[in-house]
Amino acid sequence: MVGGAEEMVLNLVRRLPGRYEPAVVCIHHAGPIGEEIARTGVRFEVLGLNPGIARPLDVLKLRDSLYRIQPTIVHTFLLTGSLYGRFAAMMAGVPVVIGTEVNIYANKRPGHARVEKWLMQGTDTVIASAASVKDFYIRQVAADPAKVDVIYNAVDWSQLETTMGRDAFRDAMGVPRDVVLAGIIARLTEQKAHRVLFEALAQHPGLQHLHLLVIGDGELRDELRQRVATLGLTSRVHFAGARRDLGNILAAVDLFTMPSLWEGLPLSLVLAMGAGLPVVATRVAGIPEVVQDNVSGLLVAPGNSGELAEALTRLVTDANLRRSLGDHARAFVLPRFGVDQYVSSITGLYDRLVVAKGLA
Repeated sequence: MVGGAEEMVLNLVRRLPGRYEPAVVCIHHAGPIGEEIARTGVRFEVLGLNPGIARPLDVLKLRDSLYRIQPTIVHTFLLTGSLYGRFAAMMAGVPVVIGTEVNIYANKRPGHARVEKWLMQGTDTVIASAASVKDFYIRQVAADPAKVDVIYNAVDWSQLETTMGRDAFRDAMGVPRDVVLAGIIARLTEQKAHRVLFEALAQHPGLQHLHLLVIGDGELRDELRQRVATLGLTSRVHFAGARRDLGNILAAVDLFTMPSLWEGLPLSLVLAMGAGLPVVATRVAGIPEVVQDNVSGLLVAPGNSGELAEALTRLVTDANLRRSLGDHARAFVLPRFGVDQYVSSITGLYDRLVVAKGLA
């Protein structure tokens, strides 16, 4: 499945200045983004490892991969990379070690948090995707605030380009042309709270004609399809799987929703705002840092299907509100969350750490 971290890696590979030569090591397996990274021609290794207590030697294999590459900087993404990638980099004597924290992981196991606290001794910087993520991470692992930087996730606005018209795309998805269509682009996991969204659609009379386009895949795919059938929503909820034609998707929907139970800064939400769509999202982590309630979107409590239904109903029944929120959303995110700013911030961090280590 394609997620925000994978998008960030792809953006860096495509846009790092020439003084940096990127190489990408995938610990597990390569998905669709991995294929795109490989096509850029950078050095790309897929190790097929699953490091952990049951397979401790996999960490040594990861270390050996770094011995072969001999990087100046190791920049890790996602939980497995953050734990085992940083550990392997420390064992391999990599001069600069950078981690990332993209979500507020409130349920992180105590042992996991203790390991991260220990890893901070050999970590130069952890990049947090939002200010709220930074604050929580510092408290959770007792990290030195000076070693945690905020660099907001960003999107490549070229993803908004379309290759199909709105009506043609709806026809292909089996969505009537004249209905109000909501969209969600997210992995089919507990975090993204699709169940809460389906309950909202089923319980509120104001949403009885709203259709929903579900983009994404994940471990809950079959369970969520069954839930939709149980709620009698099969004719109105359209599962489209994982897709990369995000511009076509966002041009075909009338509003966007992100009912996550926990988050960092979801890139699909930012991209939808850049497309000028009104959004309904939960008041968690970095989302309120991007969505101003009743100005550029509507914010609701996580896990509350009733409140979510009320907010969706406001948008379904008020085209002027949809237009106003969407216009403000686009105006806010376009100058702030483009990928060029992200790469510039990351490069600035790399430069600073390389100079501090006397490597430049």
